[in-house]
Amino acid sequence: METILKNQIETLTPDFPVVGIGAAAGGLDAFKKLLESLSEDSGMAYIIIQHQTADHPGRLTEMLARHSKIPVHEIIHTITLVPNHIYVIPENTTIVAIDGRLQLRQRIRSDKTNSPVDLFFESLAKVYKSFTIGVLLSGTTFDGTMGFKRIKESGGATMVQDPETAAFMRMPQSAIDADAADFVLSPENIPAQLLKISNSYNTNHGYTEEDHIPKSEEEIVFQIINLIFLKTGHDFRHYKQPTLRRRIARRMVIVGKDTLEDYYNLVRNDKAEQDFLFNDFLIPVTYFFRDQSFFDSLPAFVLPLLFQNSSNTTLRVWVAGCSTGEEAYSIAICIHEYILKTNSDLKVQIFASDVSEISITKARAAAYFTQDVQHISEERLNKYFVKHDGRYQISKIIRDMCIFATHNFTKDPPFARIDLVSCRNVLLYFDPFLQNKVLGSFHSSLKDRGLLFLGKSETAASAPDLFEAIGKTDRVYIRKFAPKSYVRESTDALRKETTAKIIPSETTTTEIDFKKIACDILCAQFTPASVVIDKDLEIIHFQGDNSPFLSHSSGKPNFNILKMVHDDLSFELRNAIIRVKEGKKTVSKENIPIKNQPYLISFKIIPLENDGNYLLVIFFQQEAPKTTGENQFKTKSTSQQRIGELETELARVRDENKRVTDEQQKTLEELQATSEALRSSSEELQILNEDLETATEELLSANEELLCVNAELPDRQDQLIAMRNYTESIVKTIRGPLLIIDKNFIIKSANPAFYKYFNTSENETEGQGFFEIGSGQWDLPDFKAQLLKMHDTEVPLKDFILAITCRGTGKKTMIVNARPIVNAKPEGMMVLAIEDITDLAVSNELVRAKNAELQRHNEQLKLFTSGASDDLQEPLRKIHMFSKRFYENEKNLSETGKHNLERILFLSANMSQLITDLINYSKITFIEKEFKSTDMNLLLRKTVTDLKESISEKHAVISLDVLPLLSVIPHQIQQLFTNLITNSIKYAQEGVVPELKIESRQPSEEELIEIGANDETKYVKICLSDNGIGFEKEYENRIFAPFYRLHNKDASTGSGLGLTLVKKIMENHHGFIQAKSTLNEGTQMHLYLPV
Repeated sequence: METILKNQIETLTPDFPVVGIGAAAGGLDAFKKLLESLSEDSGMAYIIIQHQTADHPGRLTEMLARHSKIPVHEIIHTITLVPNHIYVIPENTTIVAIDGRLQLRQRIRSDKTNSPVDLFFESLAKVYKSFTIGVLLSGTTFDGTMGFKRIKESGGATMVQDPETAAFMRMPQSAIDADAADFVLSPENIPAQLLKISNSYNTNHGYTEEDHIPKSEEEIVFQIINLIFLKTGHDFRHYKQPTLRRRIARRMVIVGKDTLEDYYNLVRNDKAEQDFLFNDFLIPVTYFFRDQSFFDSLPAFVLPLLFQNSSNTTLRVWVAGCSTGEEAYSIAICIHEYILKTNSDLKVQIFASDVSEISITKARAAAYFTQDVQHISEERLNKYFVKHDGRYQISKIIRDMCIFATHNFTKDPPFARIDLVSCRNVLLYFDPFLQNKVLGSFHSSLKDRGLLFLGKSETAASAPDLFEAIGKTDRVYIRKFAPKSYVRESTDALRKETTAKIIPSETTTTEIDFKKIACDILCAQFTPASVVIDKDLEIIHFQGDNSPFLSHSSGKPNFNILKMVHDDLSFELRNAIIRVKEGKKTVSKENIPIKNQPYLISFKIIPLENDGNYLLVIFFQQEAPKTTGENQFKTKSTSQQRIGELETELARVRDENKRVTDEQQKTLEELQATSEALRSSSEELQILNEDLETATEELLSANEELLCVNAELPDRQDQLIAMRNYTESIVKTIRGPLLIIDKNFIIKSANPAFYKYFNTSENETEGQGFFEIGSGQWDLPDFKAQLLKMHDTEVPLKDFILAITCRGTGKKTMIVNARPIVNAKPEGMMVLAIEDITDLAVSNELVRAKNAELQRHNEQLKLFTSGASDDLQEPLRKIHMFSKRFYENEKNLSETGKHNLERILFLSANMSQLITDLINYSKITFIEKEFKSTDMNLLLRKTVTDLKESISEKHAVISLDVLPLLSVIPHQIQQLFTNLITNSIKYAQEGVVPELKIESRQPSEEELIEIGANDETKYVKICLSDNGIGFEKEYENRIFAPFYRLHNKDASTGSGLGLTLVKKIMENHHGFIQAKSTLNEGTQMHLYLPV
């Protein structure tokens, strides 16, 4: 369990660089040289860590302080980093990032990777991001390289000690080989470069949001992006600008430019720097099985879902943004493991694409350094990688699953009919526009119910109509059905809304939100009744209470405003709408009376766009003026009667106009019906056009796929040529004869060894029947039958021995191995390997004769041992028995006589034990060994039961752990336990109750290296620990020698063969035994047995 120390380093993001310095063997001298050249006012804070733990705690800080001009502190309390100070991480600890803060953590010695410097660099990068600088010095491990990659990914800078100046070059050379080092310098020159970097950091780092970037720099950044576009054709305008700005700042640090304008001038004139910046923009950082939870979810539920839904015989995967291939190969390995587990015959095709030609070239090579694969499990490493020329080559079965291509998925057509798209840790660098465009592209690429994988910090929530999340923890999305036209329209609409410039709006998000809130309140409280209509007079939005002005008629719903408005308003509203569309200006109509209603209505029509397609119609209601009866009487006159008549006439005219208008409306509706029919035809044509576009997209995807395959063909061709040359070189240099024959047993080719050995030539051999060449010596019925059987069954022929008579050399004994060549063209080709074992056969016969003779001697030795045991033990038993009787019964013995009898009893007992041990040793050495699967717990308990009397006599306490089931020689292992338990009881401390603990566990890698164990064999470790008298370290290996006894021979019983027998038993089991002891504290016996 990890122990988190309470000590913390305050990690408020500083405005100065933090330099992490790591080293291993030989690092102390490099530390001293670097510190001696360090400036007293660099403006940086330094943290130092050593890979290995020190033997003398606390001395590193003391030694470094003597060579430093600035204060050196060991981190033992809460510390706030300040510039121009050095902080040393204590021995046996490292620094990790927890919740955005740095904390000390004890190192775990049993960690497989044991990479404290990697962990340290990664933690600095998480917390200090682009303010991190990594320095790697001398060392014998690969530690630090992966941490360097994290620093570069976060926008920091890296530098390593020049390997020529390092005491041990592996550590810095590893970072250089992985292209993770920005500077390669001697320790004395590193401080000068750090000083340049510090000066550059003052003005070029720390932009976390777009509005943090000064306005004066935006146009220069835009021009730099344009230069990269002109050079590479890759548009970075829709990448997140703070990220690009930090990448530019990183390059400025490396090339030593203090101002953005100076760097722009460099980029404009230096094509190489354009390439460097382009590669930095792409952030090509990846590694095998990145984010283990993702790869755990593949076999858990993703692959079962894909295999279940797959309707074809091929599973198609697209790894978008694959960098140097680690992601694609990791997915391929997981899929292959799942296929083996489920016995599926589904074929797999993985398309891996990246915009960088350099990355794709590395991916196609499929060769990785040791530091690249150090976190891969040993099982996977042995199964899917081949060590070749100092690198780890991806196995052919995995390489053949992957097709790599240079492809820009932000603009190029996507691959088609894909089951799974993996695009992890890429979208997080895009702005919302580009993210949505790419999601639309992935949607078009995937089959129905296909899956999309994104990184932990990414989401498809901006496209809810395209993807639905199905993973609980990882970003797994399933494709939802959406018409292709919808995907295109949504992308086109987004494109219209997105400006091409990268300059942000001056209005902040907070201001916009307040305006919106205020407008919402005003609209809800004070806005008059209104509607928005489109060019077809259809209502598309209601605002306020429109019930006094609009109503629905019975029948099919109709949102045409002229159908919904009050009859007395319809004529006036139509005319006003026509005037607005003609004049593009606001039109008002006031005080329109409504039959049988005590109010008047006014309206105002406002065009919302210059083309008049959308109109805002606002309605107003007011009471009609009231008149009293008295006033009516007083004002009643002839003129008023005339007015009444005119109003009546006006009403009649209105009715007539309404009738004419209704007829016009009917005619208009007929025209609209015709228009709708035309529109329907147009929509059908549009559907046909979309089908054509879909077919075009599929053709483009297929073309893209063909381009990918074609791009791989030259590399595959080169690989085939190299493999052919490699194979031919091997065949030609093999010392044994080799033949290639077809299904009719016609010889197609042979190697030089065949011609030389059988004294023939190419002309006499190739094209001839195998059974007819020479003197027909190969035409043997049994041999011919075996080859025919192999041809029919395709089961290789192994170690077939035959005797032939060769021309010029006489009778020979040959051994032949034959194997069909899989997928050969033409079919039925076979390879035959021939070996002359004439001399070996003679030698084997001699060996058999010697073994038989040895067996006879062993049998005689057994008889002798058995007889010698009886002949020697019987006199000893009598001597011991008579001496004991004489000692117990004789009353007149002198003290000298008693002493002599005691010596006789002691020595006779020792002699008897010696004879027993010699006989046991003889049996263990010469008797045939029979291994059996044995429950070690039962064997151990039986031994303890047999020794119950000795254990009770000494009041010994024995604790037993659970032991595994092993294949052993049971009686020998019981003898081993007997000897070791007896020794622990016998050599207990005076006055101390003997305690013995027996436990089992898996040995560590370091322990196996220490004992020299076989790398390919698995072992279990059984440890017997006691609290006895122990012995000094110098005797740890000598105690297993025959007749070697540490303690006074006269004071203790024993033959000196007990531990010799134990070691011999371990050798018989191909195991190891190791003794560890401390004088007066106890002894540990470590047994390593093969599993």
